[in-house]
Amino acid sequence: MDTVGKDTAAIKAYIQNQIKEDLEYDQMSLVEYIDPIKGEQVKKNKK
Repeated sequence: MDTVGKDTAAIKAYIQNQIKEDLEYDQMSLVEYIDPIKGEQVKKNKK
């Protein structure tokens, strides 16, 4: 079965969606080293 060239729009949309999700996940997993409200260095990670 030849699938080359078929559903390229669907594959492109899937890849774009994966990239978007990866970027969103990366933003959520960033560690804050400076408190954005106080402007002071964060001493301890709270989990």
